[in-house]
Amino acid sequence: MTCGGVPALSTCPWQYDESIQVGTDYRDEGEVRCYDERMQRLRDTAGEIDAIRQAVELAEDMIVLEIGTGTGELALGLARHCRHVFAVDVSETMLTYAGNKARGRGATNVSFHRGGFLSGFQPPSRVDAVVSQLALHHLPDFWKGIAVRRLWGALKPGGRLYLRDVVFPSATEDYDAYFSAAIGEIRSKAGEEMARSVANHIQKEFSTLDWILEGILARAGFRILRKDVDGMLTAYGCMKQPG
Repeated sequence: MTCGGVPALSTCPWQYDESIQVGTDYRDEGEVRCYDERMQRLRDTAGEIDAIRQAVELAEDMIVLEIGTGTGELALGLARHCRHVFAVDVSETMLTYAGNKARGRGATNVSFHRGGFLSGFQPPSRVDAVVSQLALHHLPDFWKGIAVRRLWGALKPGGRLYLRDVVFPSATEDYDAYFSAAIGEIRSKAGEEMARSVANHIQKEFSTLDWILEGILARAGFRILRKDVDGMLTAYGCMKQPG
């Protein structure tokens, strides 16, 4: 669903505006700095990069598109193992922060661009892999479907998609108990602030059920090669199938 290739609200007034962020406002520079510091403490970025490299079979000659790059830590890590990373985010503040980080580290094969799943930057040609972590949940389910179809279109034939996000298991009988236990575990591992952040996510953002997201991937033309579940987080490694 595009207007002249790249959707624009001015010409497509029905399009969802993904620049309006739900939940935490990452247009605030102080919030972005706190987010980066918190993620540096809590995330195993090296482990995430290894998982992505395996899932997309990353090679030195490959070009990667990352959507929802945030403060750029993952893009900079992946760039050490491929030809170029196009790193995209809807937050100008995030992009400025990430760009400064890249310059400070002397990274020359990462470029940062304003955009998201539905609008903004598009790579000049199809890419070998698309990576997105903890970003698709910003879209309601209908727009997730449109977004995933656009990811399919951005990939070369046989290209790989790595998608990791908060996904709720459909086999759960009692979600109140499920969420209470999950938040309790997060509180014990990462503290009260992170527990409140997760509760806020569940209440206000658009994470969906596994059967819905897996159906969206299949209908868009992806074959799920692997599925890794870690608490409320699920990572899908997918391959683009012929259209």
